[in-house]
Amino acid sequence: MKKTDNEETVKRILNAVGGATNIVVANHCATRLRLTIKDTEKVRDEELKTIPGVMGLVKNANEYQIVIGVGVDRLYLDFIRKSDLECQKEIVDLETSELDQTPKGIKGWFLAFTDFIAGAIMPALPVIVAGGMINAVLVLLTTYCGLDSTSGTYIILHAIYTGAFSFMPIYIGYNAAKKVNVSPMLGALLGGIMVCGDISGVEGLTFLGIPVTTPSYSSTILPVILGVLFMQFVYKPLDRVIPKEIKFFAVPLLTMGISAPITLIALGPIATWVGQILGSVLVWLSDTLGGLAVGIMGGATPFLLYTGTASGLYAPIFVSFEQLGYEAFVMPGMLAANVAVGGATLAAWTMLKKDDNRAMALSSGLTAVFGITEPAIFGVLGRFRRPFIGATIGGLAGGVFAGVTHVAEFAFSSPGVASVIAFINPDGTMTNFMMAILTMAISFVVAFVATRMLGLDEAGAVKE
Repeated sequence: MKKTDNEETVKRILNAVGGATNIVVANHCATRLRLTIKDTEKVRDEELKTIPGVMGLVKNANEYQIVIGVGVDRLYLDFIRKSDLECQKEIVDLETSELDQTPKGIKGWFLAFTDFIAGAIMPALPVIVAGGMINAVLVLLTTYCGLDSTSGTYIILHAIYTGAFSFMPIYIGYNAAKKVNVSPMLGALLGGIMVCGDISGVEGLTFLGIPVTTPSYSSTILPVILGVLFMQFVYKPLDRVIPKEIKFFAVPLLTMGISAPITLIALGPIATWVGQILGSVLVWLSDTLGGLAVGIMGGATPFLLYTGTASGLYAPIFVSFEQLGYEAFVMPGMLAANVAVGGATLAAWTMLKKDDNRAMALSSGLTAVFGITEPAIFGVLGRFRRPFIGATIGGLAGGVFAGVTHVAEFAFSSPGVASVIAFINPDGTMTNFMMAILTMAISFVVAFVATRMLGLDEAGAVKE
């Protein structure tokens, strides 16, 4: 998407959502501009869907996920500049900016949870992906290219991996604080405290005579998230009542003086315990259901992406990486699903007649095979419906194979052809890698054949 196109798209999006003053938080993921809206009555949904460059719209309570595609990062920067949103947030009064987003029922709580997790983790994904993929490349270089692990080259490249994962609580703390309208730097500071060498993993620590259990907080996400959620209940009342003449130093001092000890004494250990339980549940699911568990994930992923609820899976994914060093449930299922989406979309391309539909199917199908599926899901599967079924069948088949053969991802990335090296085992063996390639082949072929057998109705396509 060209810059001039971005500027026009940004202008029309801002107009359709009621202007910058109607936006509380703006961020993005790999393909979506995610806006948390104050007053949803001011948003014109149908107008949003017809804006050139917008491929679809997903709504979760007050969050509007505007599907842009692979150019969303550039559009986001233009969006922030055009809306002056970051400057606006510095002066917004917290009482007027907070939303009435009290969750209603199980669905409401789930949507609130996925929205918060997305806001806390997704902005940090480029850092996490860079670190993870560098580690995968280093495995190749040391195993097959003779790179010495004591060389300066190795040490510098490995520092990218270490910097990404060892200090993850800092990145997550910053984004989580921003999501709940707390000063982001205080969230980052809380994360920095947790990974500090004087605290993380240190035994025999006390605070005012109270014993402090300090597990290693490097590479964790749940402890700092829970700490920031508590921090908002300290920060916001202080920000409201402390006189502005002393607010600059008094609010951070009191916020951290209260939040940090409570997080370290109680919330951090509790979150670590919850993470251990979550990891045990994933292991139990895998042991109980076997390959079917991964198959269900492969079949369900396109639907989760279409509804915008897949971000709720990030917590268990990172818990698994933290505890096991790999992920063998969600990510192998997503590998099967992503390639299956590509297979179903390219099968649709062979059946479509209109030039614009064929162009969309070809480009988005290839993009999906490489790991970015939203353009295909919204531009083709959601419109023509039957290819959606084909993708589900392919994801299920490939996922079952991945589960039976115990495929695991060792470095976080969006699973697909472009990032398949993330499935190389750090021990240098290639069995897992080969099973991942077979998973992709099975997913693609089954989805392609199933979609061709189901056919599609181009004339009866759903209008996005």
